[in-house]
Amino acid sequence: MKRVILMRHGKSDWSNAGQTDHQRTLNARGRKDTPQIVRKIKAYGILPELILVSDAERTRETWQILSEILPAAPTRFTHDLYLASAQQIIKIIENVDPLIDTVLILAHNPGITDVFYSLAGVQIDNVPTAGVGCIQFDTDTFKNIMESTTELEYFYYPKMDQ
Repeated sequence: MKRVILMRHGKSDWSNAGQTDHQRTLNARGRKDTPQIVRKIKAYGILPELILVSDAERTRETWQILSEILPAAPTRFTHDLYLASAQQIIKIIENVDPLIDTVLILAHNPGITDVFYSLAGVQIDNVPTAGVGCIQFDTDTFKNIMESTTELEYFYYPKMDQ
């Protein structure tokens, strides 16, 4: 059995017109919501053995908060996840070492939203900022995830508690 945790970065700050999209940081709500979501991941008890993160500033900042709450896991920052399509994200997941059972992907929309549908047939209009979900695959290697039976184990986002 393999699991993929898909997470969108926290709410970002659009106030600095001089920043590129890649340079945008989290805003106050993003810094407030992210720990709540990460504690929820921890409460579900399905913890990543590998974390793959877009190299954008807002995903790095989200990861920093995540890394202070979850147990340590090897982490790789990659430009390949920056604004990646569902197909690009799936290809990255398919190349995860088969010795890993649970990988967390921290990236952006629309790719994250589209991966839920592509991998598990789950129709989500828009994964909100800091939204997270876990998909379980009945396979022993990530290379087979597209042909595997799947189950959405959870989906959660900050406003669900309001």
